[in-house]
Amino acid sequence: MSLFDVFPRRARSQLALLAGLQLLLAFRFWFVCDDAYITYRYAQHWARGLGLVFNVGESPPVEGYSDFLWLVLATVVERLSWPTDLLLPLASMLCGTVLVWRVYAVCTGALALGRGASFLAAGLVAASPAFAVWSTSGLETMPQALLTFLLYEELVLRRDERDWAMPSLLALGLALVRTEGIGWVVVVAGASLIAAWRDGLPLRPQLRRLGRAMIPIAAVLAAYHVWRYQYYGTLVPNTALVKVSTSLRSVFRGTKYVSLFLLTTLSPLAPMVALGQRRTWTHGPLLAAAICAAAFPTYAALVGGDFMPFGRMLIPGLPFAALLWAEVLHGLVRSRGERVAGLVGLAVVVVGALPAFDLQLVPERVRAALHFRLSDKDYLSEFNRWENQRENSEGFMYRGMALSQVAEPGDAVVAAAVGAIGYFSDLEVLDQHGLVTKEIAYQSVPDGPLRESPGHDKHVPPEFFAKYQPRYLFARALWGRLAAGKMKDTMEMWAVDPSVTSRYVPDIFEVVLPGIEHRAFLLVVRRVEPGEKPAELWAAFPDRRKNLNAQLRAEYELEGSDEEQGEDQSP
Repeated sequence: MSLFDVFPRRARSQLALLAGLQLLLAFRFWFVCDDAYITYRYAQHWARGLGLVFNVGESPPVEGYSDFLWLVLATVVERLSWPTDLLLPLASMLCGTVLVWRVYAVCTGALALGRGASFLAAGLVAASPAFAVWSTSGLETMPQALLTFLLYEELVLRRDERDWAMPSLLALGLALVRTEGIGWVVVVAGASLIAAWRDGLPLRPQLRRLGRAMIPIAAVLAAYHVWRYQYYGTLVPNTALVKVSTSLRSVFRGTKYVSLFLLTTLSPLAPMVALGQRRTWTHGPLLAAAICAAAFPTYAALVGGDFMPFGRMLIPGLPFAALLWAEVLHGLVRSRGERVAGLVGLAVVVVGALPAFDLQLVPERVRAALHFRLSDKDYLSEFNRWENQRENSEGFMYRGMALSQVAEPGDAVVAAAVGAIGYFSDLEVLDQHGLVTKEIAYQSVPDGPLRESPGHDKHVPPEFFAKYQPRYLFARALWGRLAAGKMKDTMEMWAVDPSVTSRYVPDIFEVVLPGIEHRAFLLVVRRVEPGEKPAELWAAFPDRRKNLNAQLRAEYELEGSDEEQGEDQSP
């Protein structure tokens, strides 16, 4: 019996299995990353009629988002007072499910690679923990990936010269869902022309079709960028100024980013076998898929990579790699039979799924040699990095909620992660990384070896903003029996510069955090109030913290069980 016989032969059954696998992993990795809340805060303010701004009243406004179309959707959700941080991740997850379906449909339909090979190739995507992580997250990664693949279908697989409206609509969506989206439109369009040439088709009809499709796109994008320039005073968004770099040292770091992703997930390496097959280079749609699959890691390396886990920038290339893998498996079916092809295909799916459980085939010492998140003292696996980012996002959310309870209108807070803090506190936020603060974004990257993670090279300490007299220079939410003990560690980690201790002092506020049954606190370094004596407040703070620590320990010894104390999970 062939291994292919183990899998259902009917397309509906295969699609149900693929969708179920993708959704199961997506729910396992459900999280909303902090950067998503940056977009949500812009949407929040726009929905309230306060302008498309991060900080209300800022002049000129700062373009700190890179996903305008996703922001528009978030604004609609905010306007309806629906939960943005639930519905947008769900919409992203649905895009992922549709994308898995389209990969399977293209393999079985336009490429005619057989259901068995198509099922296992689509499984490479559906079972990928990287694909699962970015199926939610709250970012626009999955909508971008879906639009890119649908545009490939329209331009490469459907070559009717009269059909230009749908390619135009998809290309416009791709151009607006990401700042660099127009670049991906050009890549797919160029790949479609190369595919037509490779298949011996006349290029003139294809060029006419592209020309007709691009006319409305050009008109809309021209109007959009005129508006952007009038509103923000620049055509270069803050996100590009902060994150994009093309220096050799940055490219080297970006190459590590791509290499670590490949050595962690491994399964995307399998489709590279197709590059050694003649048909990949002679069959237009496969050649176009190879170009698109290679474009995303190339771009990621050139711009220096990304600090987020599981290769966020590389995800849109995975569906194209799956098309190449289906071709490889189809070739194995013809040359070695279904049994061998099935075993190989299943093995690649299983290997690709292992990182979902933090299981790695490549030794840690090899992966650690590619450590590129230089802000992290120690190497973390991509799974551990995702866990860390999920916990951090939750901590930032609680920090914003805590600040909203103690701050007054007009107060400002300094932060390195500004999304959830801004969204849940509605305070003015001064960004240490510069995504929403122009002063930092326009700085130069320091000379010498890179010392920060991608996108964080222009990082400044909180004390940099003391000249603007923000109300809160540092802040952190803590709860549970160990809260006061963690305050000591936090103060040591902050290492407040002596140059500001005459203007800023430590303080503790008790707050109530939704979903947290323990006593909760907000530890801050705040601006000195009139009449206060900073030196005395600094001197008294250790005893104040120790007294709180003793009080909490006594309360938990009387009221808490061992199980209850074990729930103390403040970040």
